Amino acid sequence: MDQQFIPTAKPTLEDVRQRFEQWRESRKHRTPIPESLWEGAVGLCADHSIYRISRSLHLDYNALKRRVCYFHPESLPEFVTSSAFVELDLKASLPEAECLVEMEDKEGAKVKMHIKGRLYFDPLELMKAFLGSGR
Repeated sequence: MDQQFIPTAKPTLEDVRQRFEQWRESRKHRTPIPESLWEGAVGLCADHSIYRISRSLHLDYNALKRRVCYFHPESLPEFVTSSAFVELDLKASLPEAECLVEMEDKEGAKVKMHIKGRLYFDPLELMKAFLGSGR
């Protein structure tokens, strides 16, 4: 009775990389990657990031990610698999504006304004109004 060797240890990234290299050396031009190689790559996702696997095996990141999402959605972080609407208040994250306006017309009339926070008017329009007042 013949005995078969059944590997019990999970293949390492290096093992799968060597399998890909052997396949690339022997394949015909533009043949698709066999499912057994894809399964090996997907199986590594429990121990390595998709980015690291795709770089090491010279695979398309998005193609590998789609396969991981399809075959092992539980291996992805919760924020990737769940969808929820999150509203962000971008106004609060913008830096506050600060403006110092100093104007003097021909007759010596002066205006000084120090404005901090949101500008609800255009400082250039203020300047035009002051200088064009026709005094």
